[in-house]
Amino acid sequence: MSAIKILISGEASAGKTTLIKTMVDTLLLSHDGKKPAVKIPHVYVSNFVSVDELLTLFNSKITAYQERFGNYPATIVMDSVSRIYDTIHNNCNEKFTGYTVYSNMDKEIKAFNDYIEETLIASGFNVILISHALYDAETSQYNLVGKGSYAKLGGALSTVEEAIFLEKKNNKRIAHFRSTKFPARTLQETFPDSISVDEFDMQTYLQAVVANQMEADELAL
Repeated sequence: MSAIKILISGEASAGKTTLIKTMVDTLLLSHDGKKPAVKIPHVYVSNFVSVDELLTLFNSKITAYQERFGNYPATIVMDSVSRIYDTIHNNCNEKFTGYTVYSNMDKEIKAFNDYIEETLIASGFNVILISHALYDAETSQYNLVGKGSYAKLGGALSTVEEAIFLEKKNNKRIAHFRSTKFPARTLQETFPDSISVDEFDMQTYLQAVVANQMEADELAL
């Protein structure tokens, strides 16, 4: 099976986590400062002191999911990667000084990103990354919250197949799939540039993205 990575980003209270509430065969790994309210299998991580500790916990919860439900989840949601990067930064600030703060932070972030690609994706899990975004008035653009060299290289947006941006507009929530203003992109020709969240189903979208990726993978040489 072809596994894919999707980014969901937006400002605070844009409805990023709510977007996944209709998903099935999904495990939510939450480190977002508040306990998740969506009714899907989840684990809440209030804090961690190292990426190794965090990934060990993630692996144990994936195994716990299989033991409880009789199968592994098809999709892993990480909410939010931006806060995970913040915690990594804070941990490194407490452990190191000077330049070593940033060199060790880059190592920790790389270990986390490698886990997503080399363990989760390689094992066939779809991965949805949820990230906060901040508006930059000088550029009139929204930027993802990131840290270190990884952020300078484009952050999560540079490593995913699809990216959805959620905008709050006139008391409505809009999901953007293609945009030059927002960190959004899609290869799904049947999807519009934007759609009301009320008309959007994340599970249907995920299935379409996976099907498209499977067709593309058949052409790999």
